[in-house]
Amino acid sequence: MSAIFDGAGAAAITYSVCKFFQHQERIATLTSLAGISGFLISRAAFGLQRELFPLEKWINDAEKEEALEPERRMVDPHHHLWDPARQPKFSSNLMLMSLVYKIKPTLLLSTLAFLSKMLLPSLVHTFSHFLPVFVPFMVKQMMLDIKNMPQGYNGDSSAKTSCHNILATVYIECGWQDKSVSKAMEATGEAYMAQKIAETTNNRFCTGIVAHIPLIEGREACKPAFDALARCPNVRGIRNAFAHTSNKYILSPYPKNDRLSSHESFREAFGLLKEYNMSFDCWLYEDNIEELKDLADHFPDIPIICDHVGLPIGLPSGEGIKEENFESWKERIKNLSSSKNVYCKLSGLGMPVPGFKFDTRKRPANSKELSEAWKPYILHCIQCFGVDRCMFASNFPMDKVSCTYTSLFNAFKIIVQNFTEEEKDKLFYSNAVNLYRLEVSSK
Repeated sequence: MSAIFDGAGAAAITYSVCKFFQHQERIATLTSLAGISGFLISRAAFGLQRELFPLEKWINDAEKEEALEPERRMVDPHHHLWDPARQPKFSSNLMLMSLVYKIKPTLLLSTLAFLSKMLLPSLVHTFSHFLPVFVPFMVKQMMLDIKNMPQGYNGDSSAKTSCHNILATVYIECGWQDKSVSKAMEATGEAYMAQKIAETTNNRFCTGIVAHIPLIEGREACKPAFDALARCPNVRGIRNAFAHTSNKYILSPYPKNDRLSSHESFREAFGLLKEYNMSFDCWLYEDNIEELKDLADHFPDIPIICDHVGLPIGLPSGEGIKEENFESWKERIKNLSSSKNVYCKLSGLGMPVPGFKFDTRKRPANSKELSEAWKPYILHCIQCFGVDRCMFASNFPMDKVSCTYTSLFNAFKIIVQNFTEEEKDKLFYSNAVNLYRLEVSSK
């Protein structure tokens, strides 16, 4: 009987994914095909420890590295946390979602990846065949990554390991959809979830919170959401996405909102950021950099953060990044940097979109490989924005499809190894602390 329910749950998750990414015309096909995945049940259905997801198994096969400069104080100013089985990310029907996650993780992810490759390949091209958005990633999983411990480890996570000295983090919104409230209020519950995590971890995790309000809804609709978030002590900003592109190989999550920031309703609501002393984070592709600059120039008093170095597009070239793509991205970043209220997050290069293809390898990349691939991008951003307006971030678990947490920050440290101590401290710690006004404990 449970297998039947799990089959229904698998169908529900594929329906929700298609609806979220506005591909409803493929729902019927996906729903019928997904039903086959309900006949192999996870140990978690019987109260036992669940099996590892494919991404977690792959990470466990990575070359073991010790953290470089392990005493260096650091903040991770961009990460996500999610549990799709218990949070309204893809569906508000949490009963069905909890049933979905009783399916064996390998079967569940393999089925979704296979169906996506056939019917929605841009989903895989953008987030990889590991589909990290479906892999539970809460404080327990992130702590294992930070502590340089094996995925699924159930022992003492306080044990001493060679790891990076992460003193605080900034939680970034990631698709919360509570359909029981108004559109503008749908994601406010996400901020309160993150705030609770901050309180239960002595403010080490979610020290700052960047929440979501769909500013396109307009000032009048958004103001109650701002009021609700103002009661959440760690909220420091709002994030909206401009991620749309004419490149059909890449997913455009918001295809109907082309240049949404130019709409009068968006700009009226955007002005609330200054009133509530909040910054603005933006997920975008390099195609949208000009749009972000136009917004920044119209609101010079509001701090704006360009996430993931403007996410250069290296696909669909079979060879990965081409020189002309790189030069085009460089010019756009240089132009954006002239807006002095814009900051740049040095992150996101582990996603498949830039075209490095680390996610397609048998084993995750090591820090040497990462630093060699990413160095031209990182150094160009620092050259344009200066060390005072850049900060390193993990973008975990999205960048986890290329490497381990330890290898990622090791790569960053290798890239700037010849910088001064003051410059390194800004890039790894103080810029994030100052921009997001973080209260960091030295313990």
